[in-house]
Order: sequence, then structure tokens, then C-alpha cells
Amino acid sequence: MSSISHNLQNSLLNPLSNIGSGLLLRVFKPFRIGDFIEVDGKVGSIEKSGFQKTTIKRIDGTETKVNNTIFYKRELHNLSAKNIISLDLTIGVSYQSNMTKVKDEIMNFFTQNHQVLNSPKAKIQVSKIKNDFVELSVKPWCLLDNFLELDATLEAQLVQYLLSKNVVIEHKQPVFGTNKMLA
Repeated sequence: MSSISHNLQNSLLNPLSNIGSGLLLRVFKPFRIGDFIEVDGKVGSIEKSGFQKTTIKRIDGTETKVNNTIFYKRELHNLSAKNIISLDLTIGVSYQSNMTKVKDEIMNFFTQNHQVLNSPKAKIQVSKIKNDFVELSVKPWCLLDNFLELDATLEAQLVQYLLSKNVVIEHKQPVFGTNKMLA
């Protein structure tokens, strides 16, 4: 009987929480339609804001619906208002390396670079597991004005920094040289 009561309570409270959060979003207006935001690991532009859910169009063009309570439970970054953007770096690290040390060294590198923002905090996660190494996806934030310069140089600088800290890096074979191609 207790689980039925719990399920009934959740089925009533969740929609009410989302509606209440939807009303708060209309009152406090932390974002508008078209704003580029990041919340709970989701990055994209606001397509529609309903009473229970908000639709976010992701960078890859897909849409995702987010419960409105997420905007009050997680940290919201309105990137349009802040004029900031995330960089997308990829680093191959050997299994020989201590991954905790690697993550600490990456964060130390970012704190030493005045063009990389401390907030929102950079995200580091495993994107692929290979035979000899782990591919890390590293996403630091910067001002939009610094994006092109950092996009072209930061990954190589990070690799050199990690090598200087005795981290074993999987070197990529460049197709067009050592710099990224910018469109």
C-alpha cells in the first residue's frame, strides 16, 4: 500500500512542481526564446518555454525537453547574456597515467590561463576507450571574443603542459599540419 501511495504522490507532485517552476520562469525571466543556455549538461538555444517543460534545440540540431524544475535544481548559465562559449578539446591519455592526477593537472592548466573562465567550471569526461589510451573530452569556457584564438591553440598548449607534468599522451597524427583548420 505504501508504494501505491508513493507513486500517487509522485504522479501528482512532479507536474505541480514543473508548473510552479514554469510560473517562476515567467516571473523572473532567466532566459528568453532564442537565448543560448547551459543547464544540467545540456547546451543549446531555447525554442519553447511551456508551463511544465522547456524545449532546448541542441547544437547538433536535435531538440530535448527539460522539466522546468531543472532550472531551479541545477546551475543555469545563460550564455547569450554572458557572451561566453565552450571550447571542445580532445586529449588522448595513456592508461599508464593516473587519471585523478591528469584531471587535476588539466584544471591547474586552466586556472593559469587568464583567457579560460573559472565559471562555468570546465567539464572533463571520457569520450572513447581505445586499446592503448582513453580519449578525454575537455570543455572549458571562454569569452566569445577569445574563442577563435583559443580554439586554434589551447589543445596543443594543454598537451605540452601535460607532457611537462609527465602525463603520457597519445599523439594524434595531424592531417593538415599542427593547427586546426578554421572555416
